[in-house]
Amino acid sequence: MGKSKRGGGKVLDCFLPGMIHLDGKRGLYPAISLTGRKCMLGCLHCKGFLLEDMIPARGPGELVRILKELEEKGMKGALISGGCDPAGRIPWEKFLPVLYGIETQLFLSCHTGMVVDKKTAELMRLSGIRQALIDVVGDEETLREIYRLPSLSLLENSLSNLFECGPEVVPHVVVGINRGKIKGEFKALELLERWNPSLVVLVVIMPGPHKFPSPPVDEVVEVFREARKKFKNLSLGCARPRGRYRYELEERLLEEGLVDRIAIWSERCINKAKEMGYKIRYHLTCCSVPVDTEG
Repeated sequence: MGKSKRGGGKVLDCFLPGMIHLDGKRGLYPAISLTGRKCMLGCLHCKGFLLEDMIPARGPGELVRILKELEEKGMKGALISGGCDPAGRIPWEKFLPVLYGIETQLFLSCHTGMVVDKKTAELMRLSGIRQALIDVVGDEETLREIYRLPSLSLLENSLSNLFECGPEVVPHVVVGINRGKIKGEFKALELLERWNPSLVVLVVIMPGPHKFPSPPVDEVVEVFREARKKFKNLSLGCARPRGRYRYELEERLLEEGLVDRIAIWSERCINKAKEMGYKIRYHLTCCSVPVDTEG
């Protein structure tokens, strides 16, 4: 568990992304889709479902207008995302140029898509995007059957381009992404060791259009144990099953000191952390955003 730079004690940083309401707090970090609800790739675990609640920005001018409105409304930042084409790319070439001239206090992060070339990675950084979020898979079958991409080398090249040329990279590992099975998660963590990211986010496949089951909590905890051996900072991201499953998972991770951050906390999680002597800090952003710059 993380150590507080201010007080020297144990700290649990809790995040509320999007514009979700929870415990009297409201997230101030909405998500924007550059393709509306459209995704041509159609990954089996999502099928465009995750785009439905995002703010649609179907052109560069509309993106600029949305960002200005969000800043006027007091938002802290925004996650820029969108659907992919059949090759796994989001149409960044249309949108990145307009970000160059924007003066904004918003902290901008992006879901990169699964395939990112070196030029696009560099343009992301130069355009003012502060963080690049990307799913990391360690198994060829998972990439082919779930993400509908032909080769793991495409993802490895994207990671190299982003880490070498892009903004800060915050990789996400979806535990159980292959139909609820643990298949490639440990290899994904091994792959990431090459770049030693400052933060890794782990999420768990949850009920959706795919109808995949969630993996047993014991198996998810084992993935977190391995991640804790390799990386300094870990976050339990917002995607995970709710109800009894989440309570058990959150409490197990707290008891073993396997997370520094939790998105969309439960009251039971907070009570457990307080019982264990943790100081709770709340942030109204995505769990990837640095707490010292989140404003």
